[in-house]
Amino acid sequence: MRALLNGNSTWKLPLVARVFGGGRFSGKDSTPYGDGDNVHDFMHAKVTVADDHVFAGSYNLSHSGEQNAENVLEIRDPELADRFVTWIDEVRARYRPAPVTDVGG
Repeated sequence: MRALLNGNSTWKLPLVARVFGGGRFSGKDSTPYGDGDNVHDFMHAKVTVADDHVFAGSYNLSHSGEQNAENVLEIRDPELADRFVTWIDEVRARYRPAPVTDVGG
């Protein structure tokens, strides 16, 4: 894990463990990344719902996202936010719970 190597993000690890340990996360096994002729079928677009706001795009909601050519739409619409929450829950229900591993916190 890069956070363990450079020491700049080690403060995040206990927070990540707490969020993952207390949340209901699910995940799809993805194709491992590889060079050459390997399939790269990774989805980069994201959606985040916070209260009545929908954030959608490829932007990483972190400081590293500020350094990349990314995009994001911020839409304040309670009805749209509710529709996205319903859709997200339907997608999450298709996959098994994500394993939570000890990240050192």
